[in-house]
Amino acid sequence: MNSVQVTLKPSGIQFSVEPLETIVEAALRHNIDFPYSCLQGTCDTCICKLTKGKVSYGDLPYVFTDEEKAQGITFACIAYPLTDIELELPNV
Repeated sequence: MNSVQVTLKPSGIQFSVEPLETIVEAALRHNIDFPYSCLQGTCDTCICKLTKGKVSYGDLPYVFTDEEKAQGITFACIAYPLTDIELELPNV
């Protein structure tokens, strides 16, 4: 499995995510100021919108409603990108 690319919108910041690394873990490794707090998907600080690509939550149950899933709502602290992705993230 190879690393994948994350693009943050609207800033255009890009960084790579290694296999078995979450989006937030990769952002911090690249010294990107990414909003997070709990790193467990419970505080809502890292919620963003997935506009392109796919993520996995491993064996965790999906925590969003069907409506939120359709909107692309994503917990970046527990999401593992499966493909190159784009995220809408305010203020980054």
